[in-house]
Amino acid sequence: MNLAEDVDLEEFVTTKDDLSGADIKAVCTEAGLLALRERRMRVTKADFTSAREKVLYRKNEGTPEGLYL
Repeated sequence: MNLAEDVDLEEFVTTKDDLSGADIKAVCTEAGLLALRERRMRVTKADFTSAREKVLYRKNEGTPEGLYL
């Protein structure tokens, strides 16, 4: 899978979304899947933006950290 010219990985990684390494991997995987669903071999900045929103939504809607001991 290749990246489109508009993708800036440094900008993506240094955003203030408090992404962990696992979150970054999930966003990259989701962005690739979004491109494949549209039968494209290049991942665009829009794919990364949509994937980041999806991963952050799932992360924020998850189980509250204080629920389990």
